[in-house]
Amino acid sequence: MRGALLVLIASAGVARAGGPGRAAELVDVAAVIPDAVIDIRYATAGNFTGEALYPKAVCKLRRAVAEKLAIAAKALRAQQRRLLLWDCYRPSSIQRVLWDRVPDTKYVADPKVGSVHSRGAAVDVGLVDLDGAPVTLPTEYDSFGEAAHRDRALVGERGTEARRLAAAMAKAGFVGIPTEWWHYDAEGGARYPLSDEPL
Repeated sequence: MRGALLVLIASAGVARAGGPGRAAELVDVAAVIPDAVIDIRYATAGNFTGEALYPKAVCKLRRAVAEKLAIAAKALRAQQRRLLLWDCYRPSSIQRVLWDRVPDTKYVADPKVGSVHSRGAAVDVGLVDLDGAPVTLPTEYDSFGEAAHRDRALVGERGTEARRLAAAMAKAGFVGIPTEWWHYDAEGGARYPLSDEPL
């Protein structure tokens, strides 16, 4: 009996750490945030590689991360905005393809370390209005240059919507990175295992 109890305790600890368990499942974000605009660029040729890398346009995240994102979506909805999702979970094999194209850790995670995208705990996100119409964002998605760096993108009139997004994401438990205003990691997202599960 004591051994079984220890196994149960250990299993619960693994689930909390991002191992097996409901919170760590990859879920379709469209089911969690039905009004999110899904525009997965790597499922089309409209990305920096010029070719479709994903077989379909689906946004998956760890369940716990998707639930955090839903908190941000709710806050933004109250401000007449909806989430625009460009990338979510990314299989590790696709991460290697991106690294082969741009082997620069300022913009692409080295597959030896792994991307938080490949852990299902990162999202590339923008905003649209409640009708789905574009709003002014600092740069295009996947713009490799200093204009997309957070210290430049979140200032002035052009940075208004990016600041709105940043505030909602921070409150929901996400952290931005310096070189891409659109990229957010869930706090503690690196604890999830890397995955190559197909989309």
